[in-house]
Amino acid sequence: MTFSIVIYDPNEEEWGVGVASKFLAVGAFVPWLKPGVGAIATQALANLTYGINGLALLEKGYTAEEVVKTLTSSDPLREKRQLGIVDSKGNAYAFTGKECYAYAGHITGSNFTVQGNILAGQEVLEAMAKEAEGKGKIYEKIMRALKAGENKGGDKRGKQSASIIVVKKPIESDKGIDPLVVGKVIDIRVDDSVDPLRDLEKLLNLWIATFVEEEMVNVKDYEKEINEALRRLGYNDLRTWVEINNFEGKYTGDKIGRSVLKILLSHNG
Repeated sequence: MTFSIVIYDPNEEEWGVGVASKFLAVGAFVPWLKPGVGAIATQALANLTYGINGLALLEKGYTAEEVVKTLTSSDPLREKRQLGIVDSKGNAYAFTGKECYAYAGHITGSNFTVQGNILAGQEVLEAMAKEAEGKGKIYEKIMRALKAGENKGGDKRGKQSASIIVVKKPIESDKGIDPLVVGKVIDIRVDDSVDPLRDLEKLLNLWIATFVEEEMVNVKDYEKEINEALRRLGYNDLRTWVEINNFEGKYTGDKIGRSVLKILLSHNG
């Protein structure tokens, strides 16, 4: 009872899964990813062993198609399952069982697959696929795809939860907190909400502002707007607001991260 996107960015060597559903904590069950290996979405009557065993097969060098066929061929309930995989090279393959609740289907393309069941219709997947083929960071494309799917009707039963996870090869870092040390680019979930994609996008913006490297802009160029925002929020200076909100890594005194500035200026009090 879910719509999802599994996608690979060959330029950044990043794999991502985005999912939304009228189901509690969908992000705890559908997405399975491993840096350098691939990404999987298992849904409908979700078989969680597809995630565990699928990643193991991908790590052994199986292609996305080979993994899907291996997992489903031995599953007596396969016609109730739905599965989308992108492997280490960006090959995408998906499976939608004949007994998944309508509308159910999938679309695969270059470096991505989108799939869903109990959807408003095929137009949900078409809108998602169009965004997957667009430009931008992998997490931007995932967010746009989920929003596009919802705008076309999404899950027919309604909304409840959503998630985005993006991984890449772990790096060494001297930062105290850096998700890239364990290969996480983005890892956010909304488990129970009347508008999960709205809340997920807010979390995405906060994650980017806190952890993702970005352009720094001159504080003086926005001095008036910054001071007005600080007054609305009850702060006497910018550094205090930055430190209370954990944005120290995006502030030098003279410069501030563009996404941090956006968050500050968007606050209405």
